[in-house]
Amino acid sequence: MIPHGRLAFTLYDVAARASVSPSTWRRQHHAAFTAAVQPLPGSTRPLLYDAAQVDAHLAGTPIPPLPQEPHGQDLLTDAEAGAVAGLTASTIRADATAGRLDPGTELHGRRWWTRAAAEARAARPAQYKGRTPGAKDRTPRRTAPDARVFEIAAALDAAETGQGPAVTANTLAAHYGISTRTAERLFAKARASRAS
Repeated sequence: MIPHGRLAFTLYDVAARASVSPSTWRRQHHAAFTAAVQPLPGSTRPLLYDAAQVDAHLAGTPIPPLPQEPHGQDLLTDAEAGAVAGLTASTIRADATAGRLDPGTELHGRRWWTRAAAEARAARPAQYKGRTPGAKDRTPRRTAPDARVFEIAAALDAAETGQGPAVTANTLAAHYGISTRTAERLFAKARASRAS
C-alpha cells in the first residue's frame, strides 16, 4: 500500500536520493537502511519505501511513522484491493480489464487501485461478485437434465414392451436432427437413467 499523499521509492530511487550508484548503495548502505526503514506494507517486486522515511534516514533524523488511518486515495495492490473487496487478486485484475472496476494506476512497474475503488467494488450487488478468496467450487457446474434423455428412455421402454418401434442412434439422429455421435451419447444416458 502506498499511503495517500506519500511518494514511494524503489531501492534504485533510494540510491539516487543518496547520490550513489546502486552497486555502492548495496555494498555500503543497504544493510543499515533495511535495518532502519521497513518496506511499505504489501510491496513486493520491487520493494517500495516511503519517501519521507527515506529522507529522514538519509538526513539522520527520526523515522516518521506511516499514516495509520485508511484513506480512500491510498493506493493498493491487486491483493490488497481484493482483500478490501472480498475477492481474489485475479478477480480484481479481471474486473479492471473488463471495465467493472477502474483500470487503476501504473506505478513502479505494477498496477495500483485506490481504496475507494476497492470499497465501491465490495458494495456492488451480488449479480456478479466474482470468486471469493478460498472458494473451492472448481467442480463442474450442474446443468439441467436434457429432456431428450427422458424421451429416449420412454421410447426404449415402449420398444421393449412392443408398443413402439426399435430405437437406434441413427433413428435418434434423424428424429432430433443431430449427429450420430450426439445421438449415441443421448442413447447411452437414456439407458443409464433406466438402469438407476
